[in-house]
Amino acid sequence: MTKKFTPFLLSIVFLFGTIQKSFAWGATGHALVAEIAFKLLDDSTKKIVKSYLGNMTIEEAANWMDNERSNSYYNFMRPWHYIDMDKGQQYTPSSARNILSVLHSAIVELRGYKSNDMAKKEIKNRLEIIFHLIGDLHQPLHTGYTIDKGGNTIQVTSPYVSGNLHSVWDSQILDYKNINLDSCMNYYSTMTSGELAEYRKINELKWMYQSRSYLDKVYSFENNYLDKNYIDNNIEVIKRQIVIGGIRLATVLKDIFNPDVTKG
Repeated sequence: MTKKFTPFLLSIVFLFGTIQKSFAWGATGHALVAEIAFKLLDDSTKKIVKSYLGNMTIEEAANWMDNERSNSYYNFMRPWHYIDMDKGQQYTPSSARNILSVLHSAIVELRGYKSNDMAKKEIKNRLEIIFHLIGDLHQPLHTGYTIDKGGNTIQVTSPYVSGNLHSVWDSQILDYKNINLDSCMNYYSTMTSGELAEYRKINELKWMYQSRSYLDKVYSFENNYLDKNYIDNNIEVIKRQIVIGGIRLATVLKDIFNPDVTKG
């Protein structure tokens, strides 16, 4: 059977270096973002989203882009998971496909899914992208520095975690501290109404800069050694970012699919 891309997926195929990017949060973190979102969603929006996902669970939708990374058919999606910039550099829009441009395009296209008469499989594909990339965007090293490929080239040691800095932030600290849905929802309950109102504003560029603002904490170690204080201090950043990702995923889904939401 001939492989065909939808118009959204027709993009430039990128060449890759010898070091490939890791994938944010790991299966647990991405699942948590989706589960938090569905905890916060109204029933009517959840029903519509589930109808387009079909037999796919929200956890599977959140991890789909990572699960397909071994399929060479989807190699063109690899640059979509991140955006790297030099320290102090500001984002400049370009024709390159990155996490910001792809996420924004998917949201815009889904907003017009009724008027554009999108096919169900196309709506499902955009949902898979949105579920995953909102999670990715809230992992600070997916908005990291070009020089070390978002922490992928920095090897760290610790009694608690090991490997490259990116993988430590993707999943190892999360797993070591056993963060789960209950602990995330407990954290959510401590947020003020003002904080929640701010997090519910849809602005992908601001989301990226907010994640990037944590990079000083990410790199707050010496001699490539991560001590207990580093782990304890940064688990709060990780938990916060996962919760905020869930809040924002819920906001986007409600904005698109809930007919009672006033469109801006």
